[in-house]
Amino acid sequence: MRSFARSLLIFLLCLPLLAQTTPPLAAQNTVAPVSASSASAVQSTEGNPDVRVWVNTATGVYHCPGSRWYGNTKQGEYMTQAEAQKKHYRPAYGKVCR
Repeated sequence: MRSFARSLLIFLLCLPLLAQTTPPLAAQNTVAPVSASSASAVQSTEGNPDVRVWVNTATGVYHCPGSRWYGNTKQGEYMTQAEAQKKHYRPAYGKVCR
């Protein structure tokens, strides 16, 4: 009985902390709208389109020459950066190859 009372006391003391850290339901479901055409237009015009990149086909991320994972993932293939962007692969760490 003592352990139940102790557990209940701890729960009641922590309840206000849980309520403060949980965002309201409306805030969890809101997403900033981004048009697909503007996002792809910005991505496809950045970087050198002729650079040969390594695409990790399992994750959909491409890596630039000289980076740690260039040619070192279990699944992947080489292609130009322009081809990778056309196939909707994204650059590693959000940085296109120059």
